[in-house]
Amino acid sequence: MDIQLIKIESDEFESLFSVVKQGLYSHVDAVFGWCDEFQVNRLKSDYEPHWFYWVCFNNTQVGMLCFKPYYDNAIHVHLLIIFPEFQNQQLGERVMNMVHDIAREQERSQVTLSSFTRNESAVRFYKSLGYKVTESDENFLSLSLQLAS
Repeated sequence: MDIQLIKIESDEFESLFSVVKQGLYSHVDAVFGWCDEFQVNRLKSDYEPHWFYWVCFNNTQVGMLCFKPYYDNAIHVHLLIIFPEFQNQQLGERVMNMVHDIAREQERSQVTLSSFTRNESAVRFYKSLGYKVTESDENFLSLSLQLAS
């Protein structure tokens, strides 16, 4: 069995929010301070429901992915969260390779994403996949991977 991306249904918002909070709380809290109400409203207003997928492996939910088509002929990955108990098993790499394949199928030339600067393990992970930093400030890095056709 391989990785599957399963669309997250609208009635699963509470589960989705719980995963987002689990994955981002420490970073958001350190930079901005975490507020549940603000984060719920942000997820509902700034993100389209069809951008969200459960990441499943061997019929087990192992994480969540949010990505969308983006300007400049790209796909932008908003969130990739692999649950802690499934990390360090190359699942994140396999999910990102799927995203790269989807981008190529759509004839897009790059995949972009952002990360909190303090999320050093995520930054290391994306750099290991060939992503290059395109912009940075004290809190965030923008990264991009140019895709060979």
